[in-house]
Amino acid sequence: MKSTKFVTCCYIMSFVAAHAPQQLSTATIAKWVDTHAARARQLVSLLVKAELLKSVRGGAGGVMLNRKPTQITLFDIYVAAGDTDSSFFHIDNPFSAWSDHCSVHDVLVGVRADVAKQARKSLKAVKLSDVFVPWSEMASDR
Repeated sequence: MKSTKFVTCCYIMSFVAAHAPQQLSTATIAKWVDTHAARARQLVSLLVKAELLKSVRGGAGGVMLNRKPTQITLFDIYVAAGDTDSSFFHIDNPFSAWSDHCSVHDVLVGVRADVAKQARKSLKAVKLSDVFVPWSEMASDR
């Protein structure tokens, strides 16, 4: 099963950034990002631990960006989500009796490494500020 932690963290960060500098509760985030509140809390915790979000405790508390959206990349979010060990595709060899007679496995290991390197490079090139519209602009369009 593929993890959705990274993509959900991207939606969370985008939602929080769009509402900056307002503090948002995890319940509000969960509702708008369409995830369970417990999952939102878990993912927000990862983002706080990575210092992408800042958490304020108490009745009037919530979370907000810890850095400007131009200073956060999708790669930062990827690392915070903790999915960096997951492969873009699996290369388990179901043909173990044949593996000594071909180089498919070795070639695919190299291809997978190239794909991972390019994906990381692409994620580093995209800033959080590139993936959201500020709430004030959305509200003025109505």
